[in-house]
Amino acid sequence: MAETPKSTQPTEAGQLRFDSVVDELKKELDIVGASMFGLPFVKRRGGKAFAGLYGDDMVFKLEGEAHEAALALDGAHMFEPIAGAPMKAWVQVPPTHETQWADLARKAEASLHAVNQPASAADTTSLASACT
Repeated sequence: MAETPKSTQPTEAGQLRFDSVVDELKKELDIVGASMFGLPFVKRRGGKAFAGLYGDDMVFKLEGEAHEAALALDGAHMFEPIAGAPMKAWVQVPPTHETQWADLARKAEASLHAVNQPASAADTTSLASACT
């Protein structure tokens, strides 16, 4: 497993890469900047954080195949802001994969939507008939 960065504060270059991703996402998603652990994060307006900057790495809250694929990237690992306490859903991805950051952030934001989306009438009907 890769080491947690000694300094969690981003360099100027890291902050610029993060800001570029956030600016790209703001063109298509209703998101705002936020702070978590005293570091820059992005969240849905009025919602939860789904991506952030930790040192010069980005971290993403992912599920399922997206989580597995992110962990498979060279140098990526579970986000562990406190040694010995990894945050299971969060993956830390180094800047060597910055070309994938915006896509990972989109997947992270979409997973929030899937979790928070109420069941449709069709889903409820299917569930009800499956239980009878």
